[in-house]
Amino acid sequence: MIAPLKKALLRSPIEEDEHVKDWRKWGYYRKPDVERAREEHEMFMETLRCEGVQVFLVEDSCKERLDAVFTSDTATVTDKGAVILRMGKELRRGEEEEVRRRLVELGVPILGEIHGDATLEGGDILWLDRRTVVVGRSYRSNSLGFDQFKHLVEGFVEVVEQVDLPHWHGPGKCLHLLSLISMVDEDLAVAYPELIPVPLAEKLRLRGVKLITVPPSEFKTQGCNVLTLKPRKCVMVAGNTETRRALEREGAEVIEFEGEEICINREGGPTCMVCSILREY
Repeated sequence: MIAPLKKALLRSPIEEDEHVKDWRKWGYYRKPDVERAREEHEMFMETLRCEGVQVFLVEDSCKERLDAVFTSDTATVTDKGAVILRMGKELRRGEEEEVRRRLVELGVPILGEIHGDATLEGGDILWLDRRTVVVGRSYRSNSLGFDQFKHLVEGFVEVVEQVDLPHWHGPGKCLHLLSLISMVDEDLAVAYPELIPVPLAEKLRLRGVKLITVPPSEFKTQGCNVLTLKPRKCVMVAGNTETRRALEREGAEVIEFEGEEICINREGGPTCMVCSILREY
């Protein structure tokens, strides 16, 4: 999650005003401003392109899928190919197939798929390195999903561990593992320690990872969710001033973008909007 990002799969917000009238059932804070969401997403994509990231788009014509902009939840790409995930949020079912189809078109091999009663969303998958991954057990990702994922990566991923996430505000609100932590370098992360599972905190301590504590005021505004472009260079939603300054004190370069509508209102950060296809080692 920290190696230089070279290729990424995104999905633009294509909904119209008529499609966001039921915004409450999606768990948003307010009715989305569709024009502003498009503008912010375009600026985000341009930011990635300016940093040398090749951006590909999911060709999905279903305008009712308001959460489909968060492509990271639908697949995770490993050294052996992509694992197509299965949404725990029922309103999102169907996004996975569109992403699978686009990955195949782009020549990305499919390692396997999460299926049946299993659920696993990419927001609950934290890669600490190429051989170590921690998976959150949340209201969006169940133990069946973890078991299937572990089986698929057996043989080339050495450590696959599951950690339980807290109840927090319940199943109606999105709390992924990546809502709580983002790796910025092999020894640096931004995190909200109050909700971090103890086994993960212990593992990070043993690995010598320094945690930059996100203040409560910036937890809601996606201060924990930053997209690392390469070690100690990341993209984050504008307005998380304390977290940004703390990152800069640790020698990190921070690029900000306006994400009030596309990210904060929809409870997802820049990491959520990117399915990383290729990171260069």
